[in-house]
Amino acid sequence: MSTRSPVFKTVLIGEGGVGKTSLAIRYTEDRFDQQMKMTIGVNFATKKVNVAGTDITLLLWDLGGQPRFQDVVMDYFKGSKLAIAVYEVSRPFTMFRLEDWIAKLHGSVPDCDIFLVANKIDERIEGMGVTQEEAEEFAARYDAKTFEVSAKSGQNVAEMFEAAAQHLVNKHA
Repeated sequence: MSTRSPVFKTVLIGEGGVGKTSLAIRYTEDRFDQQMKMTIGVNFATKKVNVAGTDITLLLWDLGGQPRFQDVVMDYFKGSKLAIAVYEVSRPFTMFRLEDWIAKLHGSVPDCDIFLVANKIDERIEGMGVTQEEAEEFAARYDAKTFEVSAKSGQNVAEMFEAAAQHLVNKHA
């Protein structure tokens, strides 16, 4: 008799336009769409992963970041084991707006862990935007791990999601 592999609900949160959908698609389908449309409500993606001999499924809930969707998407937090909090590295306000997202998340799921992810590092302009030090300082308030990625080039995307899978297995499997 076979046992079902664990499924870990992971939510991607953050402001509209930071690249949450692009990250999910880059990881699950290894592609990038320059003309990505705004997420209306929520999108789903799954990926089966093997972590040190343990098969798991990452169930990625990509939540719309536009203000008009925030009341709706809060219902989708329940059951989340990990939140991937995404900001755009060249727009610092998108990182600071994560405070509201994380507060709402922790209002529904107080023990949900956080990964803080800087996206669009391929568009970074030297001396502008969020530095790695600023991100680590922000992340420390939430005991979050930090990552810098580019959904467009694929840089560090698989590594970030692999770290997420490893984290989930270590904590919950």
